Amino acid sequence: MTKQNLNHKNSTFTKFDMDGNIRHDYNSLADSITSLPVLSSSVIQLVSFTEKSNETDIDDVLSIINEDQSLTSHVLRVANASKYAKMVKSDTLTDAIQLLGLEKVRDVALASSFMGNLLDPYSKGFDWQAFWEHSISVGIISSLIAKFLGREDFEKFYTAGLLHDMGKVGAFCLDEKNMLLVAKKAREHKISMLQAELMTEAPRHDLLGHAICERWNLPEYIGQVCRNHHTVSRNQRNLSETDSQNEFIDVVILANHLVRKIGLGYSGHNSIENGIEEVLEYLGLDDQDLKEIEELAKNEIKQSGGMMELLA
Repeated sequence: MTKQNLNHKNSTFTKFDMDGNIRHDYNSLADSITSLPVLSSSVIQLVSFTEKSNETDIDDVLSIINEDQSLTSHVLRVANASKYAKMVKSDTLTDAIQLLGLEKVRDVALASSFMGNLLDPYSKGFDWQAFWEHSISVGIISSLIAKFLGREDFEKFYTAGLLHDMGKVGAFCLDEKNMLLVAKKAREHKISMLQAELMTEAPRHDLLGHAICERWNLPEYIGQVCRNHHTVSRNQRNLSETDSQNEFIDVVILANHLVRKIGLGYSGHNSIENGIEEVLEYLGLDDQDLKEIEELAKNEIKQSGGMMELLA
């Protein structure tokens, strides 16, 4: 397969090396995306609070959410969806927050913030509903894997999984026409979107995602997952092999693998990338563990009506 240069609308933020290859300025590209849905101050505050959950008071969360009517309705909707409604019906925002917990409320805020801005405007050119089904599924299964590994901070893994493909959203906002061509090439050649981006010299969604995370001041582990979720080998990442953020990356890579294998949603391609054995080794898992996690994942998705309700 040969490289195909697409018509780069954002040539101001591209440079060429001595061999004539394009080098994108990802920080400038991230700053230039005026149509990218900006995380509201309330969502950013919720993310910050849940990173320090011991210091967070429910009244603080209530005061933030009460100022956002759309977010309030989403939190109540998820709380009263199938999985949670079996326990108790949430009539008030206080009930919903107490039932869901601070981390799940944050997840709802992040998901609804993105989907509320993207499902309608971009539905003609790309199946954003299937994209978000994929993203939510990766989040759910990332959290499940973290629990399997005994991680107490498993909700952080949900957030990392949910947002791992944020760069694709940014890339579509930059140049929808070119990204549709990238997605088409990925389908035709049965390769990943990243491989198609490299073929066409379009901006890489992994590097763009990392730049967007920095722009929004999101926790570094989320940015590293965006940047490295296609980088299986730890020694090829921009981190030391002992960096604690590697486990977030490994878990999301494994969750992404399982989501594609099970067939949940669609993120622009359905190819299953190689190297999952290396990831299993990093995480101290074997093939039997993988089979067990896959069965748990299928059941977890069936039981996760709450977050999937946001797609309805």
